[in-house]
Amino acid sequence: MILQIAKWLLLLIAFKLIVALVVAQCYTDPRRDITARKKHLSAFNPNVVFIGTSRTLYGIDPALFDSLNHQKTRSYNFGIFSLSPYSAIQLASDMLTENPGVTTIYIELSALEYSTVALQPQEVIPDAVFRAQVMSDAPAIGTSEKIGSFLSGLNTTLFQMVSIAPQILSAKKAIKPENDPVEGNADLHANGHQSVAGALPATNERIIANKTSTEAMPAIHKPAAPNAFYLAQLSGLVARARQQGKQVIFYYPNSITAAEQRVLAQVAPFLPDAQCIPLPAPPLLDSLFTPGNLFDAHHLNQRGASAYTRFFREEAAKRISVNR
Repeated sequence: MILQIAKWLLLLIAFKLIVALVVAQCYTDPRRDITARKKHLSAFNPNVVFIGTSRTLYGIDPALFDSLNHQKTRSYNFGIFSLSPYSAIQLASDMLTENPGVTTIYIELSALEYSTVALQPQEVIPDAVFRAQVMSDAPAIGTSEKIGSFLSGLNTTLFQMVSIAPQILSAKKAIKPENDPVEGNADLHANGHQSVAGALPATNERIIANKTSTEAMPAIHKPAAPNAFYLAQLSGLVARARQQGKQVIFYYPNSITAAEQRVLAQVAPFLPDAQCIPLPAPPLLDSLFTPGNLFDAHHLNQRGASAYTRFFREEAAKRISVNR
């Protein structure tokens, strides 16, 4: 029986790979496809890279960052929708080997709710294992919740390994493009950034919830026990970069969900100050949650990205010389 299930699973995965290959010939969204984005990065040939989720994609402006550095940096925004911590670490590790011109990598600290939208089918299981180990090493999360999270992640993993929903969505976009910053087609600059001019008319409950959980992060004191597994992965990456004379620095996204905060609270306080860019203090932090600086509850528009990038550059300058 198990052998029969395994055969059907392999058949479905093979079918998905074929569909994905066919659809990719017509349309590929580089905000969701890591392979396509790597080609985009290589064409730009940067020496600084920002790796993160869509919050990085819309929230950090490389052109402004380089301008503030008097063009001593050539930075690239590698923001990918729903990028997992596993994928971010793998990407950075790949860049240390594949992109010798990249000397500094900034990585967004994240722990988003489960999604495999940016994963190749062969990477889904390693990502699931990574998440399971992160949850297992979370001291503040109870056993029943850990089991529930594992089962939920397993369900998502099995479904998305065989689902062709992302390919159907790509096909629809190729046939009938939408005019939406997230659901519409990609509009990336050469430096990987996508900016949005529009702003929200008013605040909403999701913005308030994100603001509350984000504001709580700076107030968190170092807990008794860290998430040892997550920290070990970050420390290992820093060590590999240092061996090559390069640097990896982590940073908070502009907005943190309540679920993320519970995981990051056991990681971020244990990172050395020299390796982690903190959240801005009020009133700048407050301004990142005003409707005029957002185009939705999670993402900064052009004005918000400008404010956040200026802060980011100031903090980055304290941790690395722009003359490298």
